[in-house]
Amino acid sequence: MPAYDFIIVGLGTSGSATCMTLARRGFNVLGIDTYSPPHTQGSHHGATRSVRRAYLEGTSYVPMAQKSWELWRKLEKDSGQKLLVHTGNLTIGPPESPAVSGFFASAQSYHIPHEYLTAADVRKRWPQLVPPDTCVAGLEKEAGIVFPELSVGTFLAEAEKAGARLAVGERVVNWTEGFGNVTVHTTSGSYEAGRVLISAGAWTSRLLLLPDKVLTPKRVPVHWLEVPDDKGLQLGQYPVNFWQVPVEKSPESPHTYTEFYSLPAVSPGAALKVAFHNGLEDCDPAQPDRDVSPAEFEAIKTVISRYLPDLQFAPICSEVCMYTMTADGHFYLGLAPGSHHVFTVALAGHGFKFAPVLGEILADLMTDIPPEFDIGLFSPKRFPSNGQVDAG
Repeated sequence: MPAYDFIIVGLGTSGSATCMTLARRGFNVLGIDTYSPPHTQGSHHGATRSVRRAYLEGTSYVPMAQKSWELWRKLEKDSGQKLLVHTGNLTIGPPESPAVSGFFASAQSYHIPHEYLTAADVRKRWPQLVPPDTCVAGLEKEAGIVFPELSVGTFLAEAEKAGARLAVGERVVNWTEGFGNVTVHTTSGSYEAGRVLISAGAWTSRLLLLPDKVLTPKRVPVHWLEVPDDKGLQLGQYPVNFWQVPVEKSPESPHTYTEFYSLPAVSPGAALKVAFHNGLEDCDPAQPDRDVSPAEFEAIKTVISRYLPDLQFAPICSEVCMYTMTADGHFYLGLAPGSHHVFTVALAGHGFKFAPVLGEILADLMTDIPPEFDIGLFSPKRFPSNGQVDAG
């Protein structure tokens, strides 16, 4: 049976970065994926992801975001690839909304360059965006866009360059843990390692036999709008914009918000990306509905017509990806429940910007090095677990 220091199960966002980091540190690493990353079956496709440091999900993330920016730039130098492009990033909503208040708390606490803008300021500077007067915006000046498919491909190319072996097109069936080792069983055979990372996105819960609702796969329709090249919608003219706006006609839930975002077209002839960030349906990762329904089209067209009205008649096409959500919206990262040698990670729909630093954190954990960051917020122990693993 082939033996390795570490096995990485799932080579998407976190898995590819961890595989590279461990291989660069001189370890014997095997990466396994059911498909051939980068691919369209998980959470890491879709051409663009936003990168920001004034983090509305909580200031605990900000030091990680700052380090990740540095690591993206280092990876560019190492690989010769252009992975991160600078652009502004707007967070728009009522002043009291969690997104806006969280943005300013992070920006002020960590001295991140930013501006406070009224709705009128936004409309004047970017006429394509039409927030109501009840909204304000925070502009992070030094944010960016990263290219996920190219990034995952770069992580894996660098991993192989450092000596990692990649087994793609192999599905992991299960794993068994013994005294000091773990055996991973795939459709093609079995492999042994001292420690394993389960970073399989929407399939992570099944591989760990977690209780329902600890990690919940969500179906995410993503929409692409064909836009004119001369309307200020290109990268460099049009900022990334994230909206958190109150749900209408909801007196029983006055603090309920709709969250959506749009990202600029990255080059002439490219499409502009729009999607909801919440209100998503649960799905079976093995059989997600890949068709976007008429109701889903109408929902996104409604917010476009109201907040991005210049785009309401733009031709639109759509695809579906997946989030792997936790109940509190924070990452799930650390030792797998009931295990001593198996680690795991899931990113709750907002993790790609952190990929390089997550690779460092997970590599540290797996080699008994205290991480540079406080990751207590992400501990799997915060959720109940039945601890079901196969005993070796």
